[in-house]
Amino acid sequence: MIKPRLTANRAVFLFTVYATVLLNIGFWRSVWQTNTDWLLLLTLPIFMLAALNLIIQLLFWYKLHRIMLPILLIISAGASFAVMTQNIYFNADMIQNLLQTNVSEARAWLSWKFIAWMGLVGVLPAVLYLRFGNIHTAKWYRELAWRAANIMASLAVIGILATFAYQNYASFFRNHRGVAHLIVPSNLLGASIKTAYNAYDASRPLQTIGLDAKRTAPAHERKRLMILVVGETTRAQNWGLTPNAPNTTPELKKIADVINYPNVTSCGTATAISVPCMFSNMTRENYNGNLARHQENVMDILQRAGLYTSWRENTGGCKGVCDRIKHINIPDSAQAGQCGSDGCLDIALLNQLEQEIQAMPHDGIIVLHTMGSHGPAYYQRYTPEFRRFTPTCDSNQIQDCSNTELQNTYNNTILYIDHILAQTITLLQRQTHIDSALWYLSDHGESLGEKGIYLHGTPYLIAPSQQTHIPMIFWASPAWYQRAQLSPSCLKQRATQAHSHDNLFHSLLGIWDIQTSEYQKNLDLFAPCRNPASTA
Repeated sequence: MIKPRLTANRAVFLFTVYATVLLNIGFWRSVWQTNTDWLLLLTLPIFMLAALNLIIQLLFWYKLHRIMLPILLIISAGASFAVMTQNIYFNADMIQNLLQTNVSEARAWLSWKFIAWMGLVGVLPAVLYLRFGNIHTAKWYRELAWRAANIMASLAVIGILATFAYQNYASFFRNHRGVAHLIVPSNLLGASIKTAYNAYDASRPLQTIGLDAKRTAPAHERKRLMILVVGETTRAQNWGLTPNAPNTTPELKKIADVINYPNVTSCGTATAISVPCMFSNMTRENYNGNLARHQENVMDILQRAGLYTSWRENTGGCKGVCDRIKHINIPDSAQAGQCGSDGCLDIALLNQLEQEIQAMPHDGIIVLHTMGSHGPAYYQRYTPEFRRFTPTCDSNQIQDCSNTELQNTYNNTILYIDHILAQTITLLQRQTHIDSALWYLSDHGESLGEKGIYLHGTPYLIAPSQQTHIPMIFWASPAWYQRAQLSPSCLKQRATQAHSHDNLFHSLLGIWDIQTSEYQKNLDLFAPCRNPASTA
């Protein structure tokens, strides 16, 4: 069979045109929806062709192209589907999030539309390239010369367009800073390079903190316990205790002592960022993910100070936070009917919890890391009796559902969270021999189609408030307040102030009376309400 002969430059050009036109449908839609500058609209396709040609030229090398281009075609097809259907921004944080995704979460993405797109746009072209592509290469010095000339021509086109329409491009990319993360495959390549660097940089040895930590509270015959519930993908806008929100927290509303915090922001827009950040000694402004991965966190300090520490995991992992403390993987210990193809219901977190509490040797903290409102398969996060908001979106292809269906389904996930939290508080109320408290906060929020954005993981700089504004509540028994010398009325008065994940590290140290140089009183949300007479 005679194969059509292509030069390396022609092969690169064909791939570039293919990527520009077909793999970037989502990008072009975003540009069209957010821009009316005719000069930018006319020149941007040429700019894209030159930029992508430059990138692919650097990747297209002798013999290696038969491996790299087919792989790039398949991966790019998957990314283009995510961008096209759900406006997913691919940066290093998103790549990290994907790498840490478990099987059940990955399965939620599978659909016939996705499989068909991958087959037609990714796998088929890759097979055709391997089967029929006959790349003709000249002598190495001619090939290098042609390659250099092609790269220089691409740079020249980019330079001319950038100079000619500088104000247009600068204005567009400044006002839409995340749009570059929609360009396939440059978004994947750039994010992968940064992720690889992050992995290399994170290979440093574990750094200890809080070695001077010690408890200053006097010994007491009664044990103290805090249940810290780390939510997943729950946004404040749909949280029933938030003003003007739908009634998604009816059970918590019946518990008089629950304190709601309506103005709380997250450290990140993805679990892989927010969870290690909130437990670290760093604030969002100075957070370094690489440092957090090889540094101890507040759970290590609490354990070092003598507290019983335990982590119950029901989602995509603790992101390194629980690596050095007791942790239980809920799917491994769930009861029949509690788990499905897309993970386990959060009720499984309560399995044997009461037994663990009763067996706790001394004061302790138990973390429940929930599945919460994790998408896109929201309909699988609750049981049928919590399908109270209807009609619902009973599909993981949320972009095909109406806004009403999507909002209803998401609201039902919060109804279920409300139930789990109320059940946990009820369980604590039964422990009359223990002074107990519950603290709940979500890791980040979620976009439900606002401005065409779904799910989460949008770069923080441009992330909508739906992804950063999170719910938080606190409940404690009267005996806990008395032991902690903490005023509930004071907490309620201060609850409307602005808070964030930055408060968690120092508030845990403060409320447990941990003396350490790591503690910053100004970030302890409990500190202003603690005094010897605080029982009111």
